Amino acid sequence: MNDLTEGRPWPLLRRFALPLLLSTALQQLYYIADSVILGQHTGAAGLAAIGAAYPITLFFLAVATGSAMGISVVASQLFGAKRMGELKTSVYTALISMLGLGILLTALGAGLSGPLLQWLNARGEVYTGGRAYLAIYSAGLVPMLVYNAANAVFTGLGDSRRPLLFLLFSSVLNVLLDLLTVAVLRWGIIGAAWATTFSQLMAAMLAVYVLIKRTRSLHTEEPVKVFDNSIFVNMCRIAVPSIFQQACVALAHTIVQSLVNTYSVSVVAGYEAASKIHNFAYMSFNTMGTALSSFAAQNYGAGRGDRVKAGFRTGTLMCFCLTVAVVLIFQLLPRQLMGLFVDPASEAQVVETGVRFMRIISPDYLIICFIITFGGLFRGIGKIMYFFLVTVWDFTVRVVMCFVLTKALDSYTGLFWAWYFGSVADVIPCYILYKRMDFSGGRLPAKP
Repeated sequence: MNDLTEGRPWPLLRRFALPLLLSTALQQLYYIADSVILGQHTGAAGLAAIGAAYPITLFFLAVATGSAMGISVVASQLFGAKRMGELKTSVYTALISMLGLGILLTALGAGLSGPLLQWLNARGEVYTGGRAYLAIYSAGLVPMLVYNAANAVFTGLGDSRRPLLFLLFSSVLNVLLDLLTVAVLRWGIIGAAWATTFSQLMAAMLAVYVLIKRTRSLHTEEPVKVFDNSIFVNMCRIAVPSIFQQACVALAHTIVQSLVNTYSVSVVAGYEAASKIHNFAYMSFNTMGTALSSFAAQNYGAGRGDRVKAGFRTGTLMCFCLTVAVVLIFQLLPRQLMGLFVDPASEAQVVETGVRFMRIISPDYLIICFIITFGGLFRGIGKIMYFFLVTVWDFTVRVVMCFVLTKALDSYTGLFWAWYFGSVADVIPCYILYKRMDFSGGRLPAKP
């Protein structure tokens, strides 16, 4: 456990955020491995199939990450307030809740994958491969949700090292299984799906075992409940808007993907590969939002509003520095990055689509990094509804402009230019909300 309520924000956030950054990088490699290995062994067809399924998986990830935010913020605030009995109860409440939610989503995912892919304009081998991938992916939703819940608790307690170790284990296992099932056994997209599902199961079992052991070691005077309705409601108060906010992102991707799928298989494959590279970068930036959320939540729970604002300024500076480095890489090395997925000589159109994606969109990251840290701050102090409403506005503008610009430019590159409209529509109200907020009154409600 790491107390973030004492000490200078810069070294605290740096030490806390670095393992989170490495964890996120490994988690994204977890997902990229499927696309890289499939692209190298099945070509554009495999990439296009997994790309068609990707927006649907984003809805499941929205539930996982949104729920994790609620769990992490509540755990952070209880830890900052030194209410250890309630903290232990929150751990058990989180795990039980995610187990039940995972069972429900597994049933929905298995039953709706086909109709959803049809709605996304997936056709032929793209539809067949995408549906098979989703059916198997759905089987791994229970371990994915439980695993995210366990990592959220560790993050909320200021422990970013254990999630890194869990992800290192699962990522290495996933890559090895991908190589076995796709490259050796030639199972194609089905093999990639099973590799991901099994890796998530192993990671979840390890994370829950360590978390339960750690939780039981906490000394408390009061009796500890296995499930507490009030704590569950507090988690939902943060998680539900976070899920809807993440679902807006997923919905935007889904609508845009339906537009992408109207182009050639090469464009769909190039968009999929570049999207995975983009998500790697975006989620890396997002670690600063996660770190800042935990920092703000602990200090808010401790009534340290002065440190909340100081941490926000520090976290934003760190995020901006990381963003500049990523933009330079995307501008200078896009072809080399696309070469990880396909052979540039035989898949020239796939590579060209990805290069245009990265070169057009990456400068927008300089705006997005501010949106990320604003979001981390708002979540940490429990003002998630503000960020949710702004995000809805952001993606509404972005999706509308995708259709407007692709028609106006008569090119799929309109999809990429639309990002700038959404980002500007987001960052301005976030800044206005930030300037009007009072951070001095941060504290938890009294014990019941």
